[in-house]
Amino acid sequence: MQIYQHLSPEERASIMLMLEQQYSIRFIAKHLNRSPSTISREIKRNHRSSALITQSYCATTASKRYFNQRQS
Repeated sequence: MQIYQHLSPEERASIMLMLEQQYSIRFIAKHLNRSPSTISREIKRNHRSSALITQSYCATTASKRYFNQRQS
């Protein structure tokens, strides 16, 4: 049985930076020693859509959402 560890703020920052550098989800997952599905879900859950940028991921916003949900 595998124990799930929530993403840390540092991992979220790494995801954001690697996405900006256009690394693939599989590359990011391998670098963070995580499942590609974990990275994909994190990005889908916390992406922003705007007129200028189709999709973007903000680590700060993602961390705030995580902590707010944990306190609810």
